[in-house]
Amino acid sequence: MKKMLRCLLILITAGAVLGGCGAKAGEMPEAAENSAVLYQVSTLNALMQGYYDGVISIDELLKDGDTGIGTFGTLDGEMIVLDGVVYQAKSDGTVEVASDSMSTPFACVEYFTEEISLPDLAGISDIQQLKDVLMTAMEEEVGNDNVFYMTKISGDFSMIHVRSVPKQEKPYRPLSEIAEEQQEYIYEEQPGTLVALYCPDYVEGINLPGWHIHFISEDKTKGGHVLDLALKSGSGAMDLITDYQMILPNDEEFADLELATDLSKKTNAVEGK
Repeated sequence: MKKMLRCLLILITAGAVLGGCGAKAGEMPEAAENSAVLYQVSTLNALMQGYYDGVISIDELLKDGDTGIGTFGTLDGEMIVLDGVVYQAKSDGTVEVASDSMSTPFACVEYFTEEISLPDLAGISDIQQLKDVLMTAMEEEVGNDNVFYMTKISGDFSMIHVRSVPKQEKPYRPLSEIAEEQQEYIYEEQPGTLVALYCPDYVEGINLPGWHIHFISEDKTKGGHVLDLALKSGSGAMDLITDYQMILPNDEEFADLELATDLSKKTNAVEGK
């Protein structure tokens, strides 16, 4: 296994600012102790530039969270982490439970807790309307779009439009080229769950600003990255995340990447934004 560099990238904790002065030396403020931690594997710009080799195993990933999204080594499908199980939505439309020995080049996970209840989600007509509802909930309940949020939504979808990219072989091409070959599927009358991650604008290139949403059907046979949806009924919750940690590769290929390159237009095209 490659040598890994685990670094604490961001620690934004209100308790550390407002209550930290009252904490004893060496003690973590209470708010920080209870804060959810978002663990991220590698960076989005690395993935965009073709860094598809696995960084850590699925077994290692699950030590850091039970809910999240990502992809797999060689870009072999979309990852949905739900209730401590990692599902692989493949480009042929099938879904499998990922083995512990599989790996990921890019993923985000956390231990999910229901901190913010969402309003009734009946009658959501498309993905933009859902994102607007989620942003409104963030603003009204917390008023802070400079932190991270993980969301789980379960419901009955009259339509769910998903995609997955095919497994790659070296020499790897950039993701923007591979996305043109992505397989798309539209399912009707499908119950299931959305796992969605919100990242603030300032992480552009490190992760995807805004909402990034994956889907897994109730029977665990369909899934992928969500391009569009229509939700007849649904309910869900958010988890506010103020602690952000990254696991970075430490090899020659990663060292040679130009990670500060502005790939926002290509990224938005790939993600369907």
